[in-house]
Amino acid sequence: MFPVQDAAHSSFADEHHDYPAADIFTAHGCGAPLVAPVDGVVLEVNRVDQYKGGTGGPAARGGISLAIRGNDGVRYYMAHFRALEEFLTPGLAITAGTIVGQMGRTGRAGACHLHFALSPICPNPDWWVRRGVIWPQHYLRDWKQGIETSPVAEIQTWSAANPDICSTPATN
Repeated sequence: MFPVQDAAHSSFADEHHDYPAADIFTAHGCGAPLVAPVDGVVLEVNRVDQYKGGTGGPAARGGISLAIRGNDGVRYYMAHFRALEEFLTPGLAITAGTIVGQMGRTGRAGACHLHFALSPICPNPDWWVRRGVIWPQHYLRDWKQGIETSPVAEIQTWSAANPDICSTPATN
């Protein structure tokens, strides 16, 4: 499911600056409702923008953020929220389409948008994986049209090609 409630008035570029992810913008700007893209379980809830003033290091660049482990085993990461819904807690089962927060510009964001990323789930603090490992644009295009294409096969292929990535710290 497209992660912005009003998919019709949302857009994203075919590229992202230096790693696979998508920045989604909407005509409604800051405060636009954002939704869970899949059925799953909440993995991570970051309600505090630890990147204010450029502090907090690269792991804090997402600002206020949310990660969901889809029932398909893929991590769906969303960042730069203005605010998250109060009911969200790690371990909570969530349904696709549930409003999870409002679009914002927290963290390292120059404009109001949603950073959206797909990745495998690693057992360690893995910001360099969480930020995105496969390009989500194809899936976002399909989801925007109501076609529920799954990223599972591509995530599995990426994971098989990068078996040690969850134990290797990133340098950038």
